[in-house]
Amino acid sequence: MNPNFAPTMKMAHHPVRSRGFTLIEMLVVISIIAMLAALTMGGYTYAMNGSKEKTTRGTFEAVKTALENYLSEFGEYPEPANEDQQVEFTLGKSYNIGGAACLYQAVSGDGFDQLKGVTSSGAEEASPSSDGKISGTEEVSHVMLKELPPTMWMKKGEFYILIDGFARPFQYIKAAPATAGNEPTTINSTYDLWSYSFDQVNIGKKSIDTLETPKDSIKWIKNW
Repeated sequence: MNPNFAPTMKMAHHPVRSRGFTLIEMLVVISIIAMLAALTMGGYTYAMNGSKEKTTRGTFEAVKTALENYLSEFGEYPEPANEDQQVEFTLGKSYNIGGAACLYQAVSGDGFDQLKGVTSSGAEEASPSSDGKISGTEEVSHVMLKELPPTMWMKKGEFYILIDGFARPFQYIKAAPATAGNEPTTINSTYDLWSYSFDQVNIGKKSIDTLETPKDSIKWIKNW
């Protein structure tokens, strides 16, 4: 036997197994992903709602200015011809669009059939109904807002209406003349203008309805 020879020992080699996730670890990872997704969606929703509110307030102020221009031009505020006209916007949710249709025509000059008591008076014949565009000297002369962004109006069914940042119709009621024995129809002595804004519950209420329950209009953007 060779004295320089040392016997070697054979070592058993076992394949290294990759360590997988345990059930608890998987649940923790899923929970973290769910929380991050919720935070992301929550931030997105918050930003979108803020943008809609900002758009609504900007449009709101523009409409108020246009109404004062209308008063200066014609000596009175416009009055809706179909004050109680209802249109379904989403399944089971209808909105009053009479005021919004009146506002659209009053500020854009596009038609006049939604304006109570208004008739064509120009030499050039004007179309009584709206068509989404301005044409003819009479329509052009009645424009209260020179530029009406597409975010401010939409066509719903057969009606062209003025909308808020939530793509819902603005609400508008002209004050009735104060006469003895008549109940007021508005809070203001001129007109009531509002957007339901974030509110999706009290969409059937009018401004005058909120006098006894002001909390119903707490989410609205309004002029009272």
